[in-house]
Amino acid sequence: MTPDQIYQQCIDKQRVVVIGNGSPFISLLIQHVLNHYNRKFDYVVEGQEPVMHKESPTIIIQGSTQLLDYEHHIGIISDIASGTDSKPYEQFADATPKGGTLIYQESDPKVKAIGSKERADIQTIPYKQYQHEVQNGKTILISSTNEKIPVKLSSDLHLQYVSASKEILKKLGITSGQFYRAIGNFQFN
Repeated sequence: MTPDQIYQQCIDKQRVVVIGNGSPFISLLIQHVLNHYNRKFDYVVEGQEPVMHKESPTIIIQGSTQLLDYEHHIGIISDIASGTDSKPYEQFADATPKGGTLIYQESDPKVKAIGSKERADIQTIPYKQYQHEVQNGKTILISSTNEKIPVKLSSDLHLQYVSASKEILKKLGITSGQFYRAIGNFQFN
């Protein structure tokens, strides 16, 4: 199915497009949390057959090439590989519609330059490594209210992607408490 066909089938859904090197991991986290709460959503990985349900209000798209064809409402840009042309990412960010949201990784200089650019009438949200501590070799997230949530993740990048996923899910109606309850049993192989 082409991106245009996918767009036509999900024209009435909230379209969340995740791009960059972290897109597979961020997409998995989002799916995990939405599944945990039995939330209906569609899911597309470019080049694979989409998983779509007529009654779902949201589609999560893991994009890589034809980024503008999906006409996202919420766009997420994670790290850009060294030597990769950043122009398509900038075009993607510029295509965020009025009232839309752009979430970007502030620790990647290329992504930060794109995400922090002034754009009228859109919300930009930077993300960075989630606040955490390591106790006896186990990673523990620390919430804004100092709640401690053990997770089965340890890489610095994964802890950044936790922050991105939390921001996206907040836009999809998942509260912080719900996020923490679901993320504790997420496991990445």
